[in-house]
Amino acid sequence: MKLEFTKTHGAGNDFIVFTYPEQSDEFFAKIAPSICDRRKGIGADGLLLVRRDPEHDFRMVYFNADGSRASFCGNGARALVLYMWKEGMAPAEMTFVSDAGVHKGLVVDGKPSVSLPDPKDIKLNLTLHEFDFPLHFVESGVPHVVVLVENLASFDVDGVGRSIRNHPKFIPAGTNADFVQIHPDNSISVRTYERGVERETLACGTGAVAVATVLHKLKGMASPIELNFPGGMLRVSFESSDPGPTNVMLGGQTAVVFKGEIELP
Repeated sequence: MKLEFTKTHGAGNDFIVFTYPEQSDEFFAKIAPSICDRRKGIGADGLLLVRRDPEHDFRMVYFNADGSRASFCGNGARALVLYMWKEGMAPAEMTFVSDAGVHKGLVVDGKPSVSLPDPKDIKLNLTLHEFDFPLHFVESGVPHVVVLVENLASFDVDGVGRSIRNHPKFIPAGTNADFVQIHPDNSISVRTYERGVERETLACGTGAVAVATVLHKLKGMASPIELNFPGGMLRVSFESSDPGPTNVMLGGQTAVVFKGEIELP
């Protein structure tokens, strides 16, 4: 069986896109681990399906690299917005639906941005005896824990991230973990351990929103907030409200990389 695909990325967070496939969601959940494998497959952090939707320009379905289904992916959504616009399958102002709800996509001067659900379940300064630092929890479409650190370059993102991701406090779903350093010039660096990929990724869109939420609540930082990930810059804009940001839009580096065809056994 041969399937056509498109490779995309958002700030280095990379995805394989299948457009209007005939196969079921369950089929793609099963093959996601093999085709996302970076040595034996195409290689990606996740898999995106474009499905038809009667009320919107398209439906987005997202699977992590391990085949688990996630309700949303911010960078994946931005990648789809750019891809659908470039292919002429959606207008520059579009709407689409994911498992997290309805979203707005916007392409201005070839640069995509996407709306995200308002952050919720915000819990600041959680203390867990296994960690000697406070944790801040935000549901930004998917669950995230945000940790402020002093030296991000030398921080054990994979080790500590894995411990947070699997901590009993966050079962059964688990959580992503974002580690943040605010530099003397007020620039901000972020590294993320992603649930479902089970390692550090080059960027995370929902993580960017979670981090911006925490920085807004804890440090009073105003919109827009620019965050530097290893794979590139992401920008979070929002309106202030109680209990947290609303009308959130995510922008940043995005590209459609190449198209291809993969043969499956």
